[in-house]
Amino acid sequence: MQFTTLLAMIGTGMIIGACFDTYAHIFNRSERHRFIVWIADILFWVVQALYVFYTLLVINNGQVRLYIFFSILCGYATYQALFQRIYVRLLKKIIHIFVTLYRLIVRMFYYIIILPLRLLYRFCIFLFITTCHVVLSVGKILYKVIYGCIQFLLRPFIWIGRFIWERTPFRFQAAVGRFFHMGKGFFLKVANTFRKKG
Repeated sequence: MQFTTLLAMIGTGMIIGACFDTYAHIFNRSERHRFIVWIADILFWVVQALYVFYTLLVINNGQVRLYIFFSILCGYATYQALFQRIYVRLLKKIIHIFVTLYRLIVRMFYYIIILPLRLLYRFCIFLFITTCHVVLSVGKILYKVIYGCIQFLLRPFIWIGRFIWERTPFRFQAAVGRFFHMGKGFFLKVANTFRKKG
């Protein structure tokens, strides 16, 4: 039992060393704020302590002996001396592969989804502006055509009205002029009254 515990704790020390290197390379402690690094370090060592306790719990029902700590230190030192360089190189390659895959996925997402959506959005805007321009142009043309047709149709009536008006007596023309002048004055008074109240 003790020999098994000793071997397990040596292996645990090596695993803790590998975990620390992984944590240091992924987290980039030198580029973080001190407070964040402090909190992250505490959480890291809490997790490692829980891992050691769980290992002890599985192997010897959680019994803690002095040699356990020496075994963990021995395993950590063994990792530092024999396996750290190999593991760090392998870790850097794995991180590089994951970063490359991440960038590739981001680029694919951009070119497959984001860029087509942007192009579709620009096309819709262009289509809307072009449609509005065409509708306004057609509306102006229709307005001119309809206005010209109405003028053409009303022109005989205008000529007839002018002919009749010119043949009416001057007194009647003057009376009609006075009537419209009175109506204009009445509407101006009403408008001034509402303006004063406002």
